[in-house]
Amino acid sequence: MNIVPFIAESASDAVKQIRARLGPEAVVLNVRKLPVNGLSRLWNKSQIEVLACVPDANAAPASHSAQSQPAASLLDVREADDMVSLPPAPAEATNPESPSRRIGSYFTMPGAVGAWQSPSLLQTMGISSLNAERVMERLRQQYGEVAPQSLRSELAVLRSTLAGFWKSNRAPSRLHVFIGTPGSGKTTTICKWLTQAALLDGASARVWRLDVPRANLAEALSVHAEILNVPIERAWNPGATWLEENLFIDLPGVETGDTVALAKLERLLSTMPGASVSLVMNAAYDTTLLQTQVRAFARLPITDLLFTHLDEEPRWSKLWNFVLGTNYSLSFLGAGQNIPGQFLRATPEALFPAEIRAPDVSSPRNLAGKPPAKHSRTESE
Repeated sequence: MNIVPFIAESASDAVKQIRARLGPEAVVLNVRKLPVNGLSRLWNKSQIEVLACVPDANAAPASHSAQSQPAASLLDVREADDMVSLPPAPAEATNPESPSRRIGSYFTMPGAVGAWQSPSLLQTMGISSLNAERVMERLRQQYGEVAPQSLRSELAVLRSTLAGFWKSNRAPSRLHVFIGTPGSGKTTTICKWLTQAALLDGASARVWRLDVPRANLAEALSVHAEILNVPIERAWNPGATWLEENLFIDLPGVETGDTVALAKLERLLSTMPGASVSLVMNAAYDTTLLQTQVRAFARLPITDLLFTHLDEEPRWSKLWNFVLGTNYSLSFLGAGQNIPGQFLRATPEALFPAEIRAPDVSSPRNLAGKPPAKHSRTESE
């Protein structure tokens, strides 16, 4: 088998080169982006390197003639950090004897018989290599070193293994405190939750808009509480007793490097024993930045993570990094500006891509596959 490398400007350019040189029977073995170094990256587009070959005709079983055997096609590769998408050849025929396996929109590269394909899928989902290793270690412990023969069966066990890492929320408290960086969506989250509690559930509620560690400028929260006829306080009294079923505390955003402000928050939270403290984060941010936020706020008594701006993030499965890499549970997922809008409890199914979601799972469209349309506005703090 003669492997031929191709350098191309895009996936379509690579397909043209491969078909022109190797013909329609060519099979893609590997795709990777080539780095652009130095100042040239300011004006040069990144290129891709594709390794392709024509399968050896002698490797075909004797019972199949060259005329009757379907032609192999260029394999699609879902876009990831080190892979790009290659469109399928026109009138593509399916070869049941191809060493690659496919389900949904995910394609796996040819590999040894019995080899697990899950690592490449975990990478495509946006799960870090360290967290992917944890998943694969448990998967092999439970199911052995040899992968199931069917890719659908492998995806089923992968789904089950991932779900085994899910952490259940602790016993809920009626006192909910929201912390996070500026612009994370804390105030919008409170407005959504408050609306569901007061209007949809008919539950009583009270809101605090506190100026710790700095002035809280979220006037919209006061207006919204007034519309719902929900009392709103501007000062916290640790010794007081409240009869409402839901108590919400909104705090100003704190930058991750502001140790003085974090210390003030820590002192305030010490006066709220038993409270549910949610770290609210913008899911559209890069995973590395979100992990930095988790580390910065770890000194506080966080009970769960709450993600917003999911209408701006196409790959919701990357949130598995915070299931696998932290000791916190995921509580709620929010998307968009509408109130009460899209604000739902976090579940494993919500973070599974469509390709590995259980077929009998019925979940809202925006939390199951394609995310909702983007909004031009930014969530208020």
